Amino acid sequence: MHPLTKLYARKMFRQRLVYVFFACFFTASFFYAFLISTPQMEEMLNIDISIVGRENFPEFMMRFYVGTVGILFNVFLLTLFLCEEDRNKILYQPLLHGESRKRIILSKTCVAVSMSMIFVLLTAFINYTTAFMRWGANIFKAAAIIRTLEKYLLSGIYMTAIMLFIIVLCIYTRSSWKTIFFVIVYMFMDSFIYNSDILFLKKLWIGYYFNFWTFSCEYRAVPLKEIFGGIFVMGLYGIVFYQISLHRTKKIDF
Repeated sequence: MHPLTKLYARKMFRQRLVYVFFACFFTASFFYAFLISTPQMEEMLNIDISIVGRENFPEFMMRFYVGTVGILFNVFLLTLFLCEEDRNKILYQPLLHGESRKRIILSKTCVAVSMSMIFVLLTAFINYTTAFMRWGANIFKAAAIIRTLEKYLLSGIYMTAIMLFIIVLCIYTRSSWKTIFFVIVYMFMDSFIYNSDILFLKKLWIGYYFNFWTFSCEYRAVPLKEIFGGIFVMGLYGIVFYQISLHRTKKIDF
């Protein structure tokens, strides 16, 4: 690992927000696992505990982290990491041992992308831990575990592409609040496009495959065609976002 990448990784994981968020997420997941088992909550949420509980609970909870809460958490974390450095004039300047702007932004991108996958897997660990505390060894059914962990890994790929998108927004807007605003706009667009009837547009949209994996294929295996199609489309988006961030970085003149 490049020394600059190690430096930024340590800086990122010194952010207290990371530990506060996951402590709160564990607490919420723990209490939710017990509360949805009560008749009152089943009726209020219109759920069937025989479907969303036990081995399906970790998959059921995935939608809350990756679909909404996780994106908002990551945009807050990245804007603190990137936009604050930009404000202090140290985001792109080659201040460290003569490093180029490209090397600096590449190291920051590597940290952000790795962080997205680590956070998704940590969320899976939290959800399996709380599920085990509620239902015990009943959650460890091979088919369900393989299916669920596969979806977490696929969701990590989606979150990686989203993180690259957020980096582009940070670089172009150079404002925390503008970045957060555009991410919220993206989330509304994502919901609108996924629920539209324009299949061609949906297939080319970055968020379509995550929604398909999470909702259309909930509690069942994802077809291989949709897995490879989603990875290909998200990979293309990721490459484009990364190239845009490099191009914009070269154009910034303090």
